[in-house]
Amino acid sequence: MKSYVKGLVPLGLGLSLALGAGAALLSFRSIAEQSEAAEWVSHTHSVLERLETLRAEVLTAESARRGFVLTADMSFLERFSAARAEILNTMGELHMLTADNPSQQKRLDELQPLIHRRIQLLEQSSASFQAGSSSLGEQAAPTLAGADLTDQISAAIGAMERAEMDLLRERDSDVKQGTRRTKSLLVGGTLVTFALLLGVFSALRREIGERARVEDNLRVLAASLEDRVAERTSALEAQAGMLKDQASLLDLAHDSIFVLDMTSAVQFWNRGAEETYGWTKEEAQGKVTHTLLQTQFPEPLAKIEATLFERGRWEGELVHTRRDGSRIVVASRWALLRKADRPPGKVLEINRDITERKRAEEEIHKLNLELEQRVRERTAELQASNAELEAFTSSVSHDLRAPLRHVDGFSRILIEEHAGQLDAEGRRLLDRVRHATQHMGELVDDLLNLSRISRREVAPLVIDLHTLVEEVIADLKPSCEGREVEFRLGALPYAHCDPGLMRQVFVNLLANAVKFTRPRDPAVIVVGETRHNGNRVIFVRDNGVGFSMKYADKLFGVFQRLHRPEDFEGTGVGLATVQRIIQKHNGSIWVEAEVDKGATFFFSLDGIEERGADDPAPVTGGLHARY
Repeated sequence: MKSYVKGLVPLGLGLSLALGAGAALLSFRSIAEQSEAAEWVSHTHSVLERLETLRAEVLTAESARRGFVLTADMSFLERFSAARAEILNTMGELHMLTADNPSQQKRLDELQPLIHRRIQLLEQSSASFQAGSSSLGEQAAPTLAGADLTDQISAAIGAMERAEMDLLRERDSDVKQGTRRTKSLLVGGTLVTFALLLGVFSALRREIGERARVEDNLRVLAASLEDRVAERTSALEAQAGMLKDQASLLDLAHDSIFVLDMTSAVQFWNRGAEETYGWTKEEAQGKVTHTLLQTQFPEPLAKIEATLFERGRWEGELVHTRRDGSRIVVASRWALLRKADRPPGKVLEINRDITERKRAEEEIHKLNLELEQRVRERTAELQASNAELEAFTSSVSHDLRAPLRHVDGFSRILIEEHAGQLDAEGRRLLDRVRHATQHMGELVDDLLNLSRISRREVAPLVIDLHTLVEEVIADLKPSCEGREVEFRLGALPYAHCDPGLMRQVFVNLLANAVKFTRPRDPAVIVVGETRHNGNRVIFVRDNGVGFSMKYADKLFGVFQRLHRPEDFEGTGVGLATVQRIIQKHNGSIWVEAEVDKGATFFFSLDGIEERGADDPAPVTGGLHARY
């Protein structure tokens, strides 16, 4: 038994020291990695913020140029100049912020000439207007080159934002993994070290008790066992030497280790405590630790002592004062040393300095608060900008209605009352004026509708999509007269969505299908449900003229058209309206198409529901409507 104890104590101490040192080293490395990851998270947010600023300033420059041309107000030129300066400044900041990212630098190099060219076009347009070289309407209308540049700029900025968001997700994941790893290391290392030390001191306690019993026996048998006393004394001296060696091992621990009596006076003070607090063993001996270290407790000391006596242990965070007056935070673990047949006699206290870790946690918390504040501020700015843009769109649209009515009315009067005074070319030109005026009126109406949908709150109800599509198909019957159009309606589910908005989705998609299948005989339009990446999605398919997928990214933009107006009428706002409605329902929409082989629009919704057993879905292909 003795040899077992002698072997257990140094082995346990060695293991506890090795585990404590390893846990401390790994924890320090993990905290350093967390701090670095947090800095990269902040850096990524800075890049995203500047990209948003760049996008907003490009739009501001374009709006200012149109405002100047429409109103001749010089304040719009000042706003344009300010936006241009901010764009150049933001580009410089982005070059500095992405200096560590070659792929982002390459994207910036591709973006810079686009922005410079767009600014040059805007400056040339404003200068041309000031020189009086063109009419107000011509100057206010966006050029094809300008719109294309704006799309390219938006796509380039979007690519950079997606790259930064990928980096942000990776870095957020690194921070979370680092935090979990640090916690695991600290908790695991602490528990294992504490268990080993507890085992060591339990072994020491048993050994000391055994020695006391031997000394009692030696006193009783002193007269007849002098030789054995000498031998036993020699054995005890050897054991005392071993205890000194074990105490030396405790001195090797980086943690501060105290042994206190029941008045909290120091009985043992290891070298780790000397290095941490600055007092030597001799100076700390017999001192009350709470007074010496000016301890700040997380709860009343009486409550801590009650927990210690009830459970035999306590752990928490304490604030201590060093000899030089500086304050540190320690992770403290207390264990009550007592025997079953005796009152408690000693308290083992182990403290680990976690000041740097706490400082890092506070810094991370501060950075998170700053980021949240920035997000709130940026969100408020974007909301204000959106409100101003919607107000501007509504105002311009309403202000255009009166002159459009005048142009259309006077043109109609000329045709109806003065046709005899006009030759064929004059009548043709007046017809073109009326057609253009009516088309512009449709554009205004579509813009107002898009604006209303953007502001409208979703009022969801559970509706039968199958019934809704049947109603829309019936409403489209007049537009199919004189043609052979076949509608194939498959099984559709219920959906939790806004009925009015969802009806607008199917009206726009099916009306487009009817329009772009005009060259087909017969035209076939299919509506149904399918699966995409495990999710239920709705589709609208036609066998119309289709389009090239390389232009698909422009399809849902306002005023974006892939066919000539003389081939297919329209304003280029319908699909933008559809996308806005689907996004309001937390869904997504995409398209697959091929030239002369038709197109298929897919969209997903959060609120798709299964039909009940008492309400089975119609048989696939249940509706065949021919007009």
